[in-house]
Amino acid sequence: MRRAVLTLAAAAALAAPALANDSTAEIGAGGIEMVYNSAIEMMSEDLYISADEIRVRYVFRNVTKEARTFTIAFPLPPLDAQYYDTVGMTVFPDTESENYVGFSVAVDGVPLQPAVMNRVTALGVDRTAEMAAFGLPLHPAGLATGEAIAALTPQQLREANALGLLLVEEWGTLPAWKLETVFYWEQTFPAGAEVVVEHRYQPVVGYGFFGDYAFTDPYYVDNYCMDDAFRAGAQNRMGGDAEFPYLNERRLSYILTTGANWAGPIGTFHLTVDKGSPDALVSFCAEGDVVKTGNTTFEMTITNFYPVLDLHVLLVAPVDW
Repeated sequence: MRRAVLTLAAAAALAAPALANDSTAEIGAGGIEMVYNSAIEMMSEDLYISADEIRVRYVFRNVTKEARTFTIAFPLPPLDAQYYDTVGMTVFPDTESENYVGFSVAVDGVPLQPAVMNRVTALGVDRTAEMAAFGLPLHPAGLATGEAIAALTPQQLREANALGLLLVEEWGTLPAWKLETVFYWEQTFPAGAEVVVEHRYQPVVGYGFFGDYAFTDPYYVDNYCMDDAFRAGAQNRMGGDAEFPYLNERRLSYILTTGANWAGPIGTFHLTVDKGSPDALVSFCAEGDVVKTGNTTFEMTITNFYPVLDLHVLLVAPVDW
């Protein structure tokens, strides 16, 4: 049997893997599957996003005449070991912990401890049991993972390679699996009542060097909507170092589009993007008017919001040697 759940997520990282907005889902044989929910409406979402912390406050309301109980689920971004090994410049808050982003949640102001579900796949097949048999930690980027791989016997290396869990090359052995982690808990929504769900965590941040090539790169143009003021500011900052005309770059993502999986639009959506340093520049695509509200903060408010774009945030700042 499959049971309905509400998926609570918020975003984590890089331009590739990211988390999702709250939406309804089902737990079936394949894990978490998003579905539409007509019993619960999202009255408001207040999102704060920075390179150091993401905070979200949701207000939900049960629009039916009877109490409804669902499983609330918060999926972390799927971690593709090959992707992170290739990209390299990615920082995880804590690779040795199951809760590697420090996720915490409170419902109506009361903190709770969610359960955790981990699933490892390789070549599209669930290999969680095989990982345990090999004695491999689940997080592909952890220090303990490298040590465990180095301790495998030649026979185990061949078996793990045949399953698609490891890439065995002449110059070394690399993890090749994907890790899916979901936090979840049971939540009752009283009839006609409001329920406040708040969570916070540290995002997984993508790092790199930003150069003027990005102004015409389709990836940057499509995801970050760089305007003339951003281009001029970036060029001015890059011009200060003729020998190294680059800026430090950080990238974050937040999936908004699953916020359309509720009963009607999001009543009020409020976004705060904090660039961290007054000397930094920030660029992201917005569906409403963005207002600068402080030395480092930009805000946007939309009513009756149907999200059609996900949020990708680009932060650039002079290189601090």
